[in-house]
Formats: sequence, structure tokens, C-alpha cells
Amino acid sequence: MNAEVRSRCMRRSRARRALSLLPLLIVGLLVWFGQFVAAGALFISVMATVMIGTLVPRCALFGPMIKQLRSGGNCTLLTIDDGPHPQHTPAILDILDEHRLKAVFFLVGERAAKHPYLVREIVARGHEIGNHTQTHPAAMFWSLQAPQLWREISGCQETLMSICPEHPPRFFRPPAGHHNMFTSLIVQALGLRMLIWSARGFDGVAQNVDLITRRIRRRLKADSIVLIHEGTPVAVEVARSVATMMAESGLECSTPPADLSFSDDEMVVERRAAP
Repeated sequence: MNAEVRSRCMRRSRARRALSLLPLLIVGLLVWFGQFVAAGALFISVMATVMIGTLVPRCALFGPMIKQLRSGGNCTLLTIDDGPHPQHTPAILDILDEHRLKAVFFLVGERAAKHPYLVREIVARGHEIGNHTQTHPAAMFWSLQAPQLWREISGCQETLMSICPEHPPRFFRPPAGHHNMFTSLIVQALGLRMLIWSARGFDGVAQNVDLITRRIRRRLKADSIVLIHEGTPVAVEVARSVATMMAESGLECSTPPADLSFSDDEMVVERRAAP
């Protein structure tokens, strides 16, 4: 990626970091003047806000994101994370063909590099590929600093563009949906938009296909963005069940329109659906 673009992005990241330290300076001054209660309250408030903005996927505190289609029509979007997978991807592609559904596959760069033919097959069948980082460091992505985030996001972008140069990713999705104060700066610098979701069944941890499908069905409506995964023990079964449910819903399921806009920046805490 362009070195000048990276340099400019890193400067903006350093400025954002410096600004984020200002509340800690105020906390220090309050302690200096003996205002311990006020210092503690400010510190807790700042830390809570930062953690919510980082760990709540649909919280747009640190930058714009797409949380639903906002088309005003009868459309919905299916997104599939963590591929490509040598067994799951071909099976899921066949399921989508059977139900005449299109999807966005958010791919991990190092996995795509191992299976480039699957990336090309996804595109050949009319689906879209998205950026899901180069190595998928789900447990620590939220804590990465700007240079590390740049390597993850730009690395995946370069990998996918080398495989399908005529179909560069338009969207980025962070692992587990976690993102910090630097993520949106890097995403925008690379010409991407962050796309989250509005309906999921927690299939990354659950293995009850009926329960997963019911959770998604409760949130499925026009303009929904649905999330499922590859690489799980029930990935193909979930894809088949969810695809059937979406096809029967009467909603149109295709790739995102070219003019897909950002969602309103309201803060939404997604609750786990009850069984």
C-alpha cells in the first residue's frame, strides 16, 4: 500500500492517542489537588466508555460503520466470516446457489493465500469478498496498536487483491466485531468501510443449529445484515438452515449496493437472544 497514505494515517493515529490521554492528565491533576472522588469517578467513566466503544461491535464511538442496509426496500444481506475453508466454502457455495442467494464472504488473508482457487470461485459465483484481517487475531485484535492494525488490514487487502485484482474488497469486518480508536482511521485510509451486522445466532460458540437459526430469525427483517461463520463444527448445517429460512422469508438477498451508506452513529448494545 502507498507509503504516504500509511505515514499520514500513522500521524493521525498518534494524534488520536495523544488526545485520548488528556482525561488521564485531568485525573492526575485532580489527585494532585486532593479530589480523589472526582478523580476516581472520571477515571472509571473514561475506562468504561473506552471499553464499550472497543468491545461492543455495534458501538460507533470511534468511527462510522454500517450496521444495516438502510435501503428502505425488501433487501437483506448475508455475510459469512472466517473463510475460506477447503471443505465448508464449496458446500456453502452450493447451498447458496440452490437457494439463489448472494453473500459477502469476509476472508482471512493467510487462509485465502492457502486456497486462492476458493477466493476466485466465490467471486465467479457472483458473491463479494471482504477484508477480515490477515491472520484473524480475534483474542487480541481490540488491543493492537496502529502499526499492527495496519499490517493486519492492509496485509489482507493486498492478499485478496493479488488473487482477485478486478474485485478488491470494499468492506472490512474486525474479528469478533472488536475495534479500537485506531481501527476506523486505518479502514478509511485504505478506502474501506466497516460493516458489522444486525442479526446473528452466535454460531461461533453455539452448536445447536435450531437455536442458532431461531436467534437469527428473531432479528431478520428488511435491511438486516446476517452473520454466520465458516470453520465451526456446524458451519455447513447452519448455512443450510439459515439459507432455507432466508429464502422462505420473501426477502431479497444479494450483494450490497454500490451506494450503501453508513448507519446512524447511535450506540447499540446487542443482547444475547434467549433460547
